[in-house]
Amino acid sequence: MDLASVLINTVVIALPFGVGLLLVKAVHLFVSRRWFFSRTVGGPWRGVELIALSLGAGLPAYVAGLSVGWNSGGTGTACYRAVGTSMSDEGPRGELTLAERFLPLSSHCRWADGSHVELVPGWVNVVVLAALAGVAVGAAVALRGVRSR
Repeated sequence: MDLASVLINTVVIALPFGVGLLLVKAVHLFVSRRWFFSRTVGGPWRGVELIALSLGAGLPAYVAGLSVGWNSGGTGTACYRAVGTSMSDEGPRGELTLAERFLPLSSHCRWADGSHVELVPGWVNVVVLAALAGVAVGAAVALRGVRSR
């Protein structure tokens, strides 16, 4: 299975689920004025809910960062578009180098003349790292709930 099919499956299946979960949680919080679905303090369910909500917030942000920041086919058209030009002879001079990372999500364009631009918005990595922290805290809460039973 290649990366493109994994991303497509993520967008088609998990993204609507994550956004839907966040909407349901917002309505629940507004109506019941309770942070968690479960009424009991003990048990693993609060941790599981925190993991699901963290993934529901982090996944759409990560997919948005991938769709905005990553170029298609390594051509660099997204880089030239980001600096406001449509052709390579109108923008920054020199050879274009693309550096892409998955975590933290980054798609960095650098030209030989020293010009550079980051295609992924800064808020994406903040949300993704907060979601990863939420998953870790949720796992700890769930494990504590299992051990206390």
